[in-house]
Amino acid sequence: MSETDATAEAVEKLTVEEDNYTPPEPKSVEELMAQKEGEDEALQRYKASLLGAGAASTATDDPRRVVVTEVGIIPSDHAPIMLDMTSDQPKKIVLKEGCSYRLQFGFRVQNQLVSGLKYSHVVTRRGIKVDSAQEMLGSYGPDPQKVNTVQVPRRDWETAPSGMLARATYTVKSAFTDDDKVEHLSFSFELEVKKDWA
Repeated sequence: MSETDATAEAVEKLTVEEDNYTPPEPKSVEELMAQKEGEDEALQRYKASLLGAGAASTATDDPRRVVVTEVGIIPSDHAPIMLDMTSDQPKKIVLKEGCSYRLQFGFRVQNQLVSGLKYSHVVTRRGIKVDSAQEMLGSYGPDPQKVNTVQVPRRDWETAPSGMLARATYTVKSAFTDDDKVEHLSFSFELEVKKDWA
């Protein structure tokens, strides 16, 4: 099996639910808003807050449901390092060894509700897997004008590896998926761990 196949297989395994959860059948915003049978007033208000902002004008010429605009790292002691996901330029992040950081994602949801949006990644060094993670980003109603911004982990900080052996260039293969097993985006970027930011 090639390095590319092995890494793709690892990303695919991350997106499979371990608890055998079966999501409900997808419904359009119009169907969800029209469904009232068995709902109390509080549930109707919750649906309106989740779906109402974009319910009037969710359709766009762009068929994608999730449009990722940026992905980056927010260090605790340095300016944010963001990748423009709307550009085809090569993507690379330099990270200072041992620093504390969070991941940040910017994305728009359009056309339909997205349930259980997740981010997952597999980090490899010279073809060998060194880390993997999956983060739940939440469910979002369509609002093509709004850019949602999410940082993970939400409470703590991640710590970059440190030491002479950790200073290297890593490949990060990432994917955004949802409860319906739809892959909204997959991409790769280089992560270089150095002694300092420069």
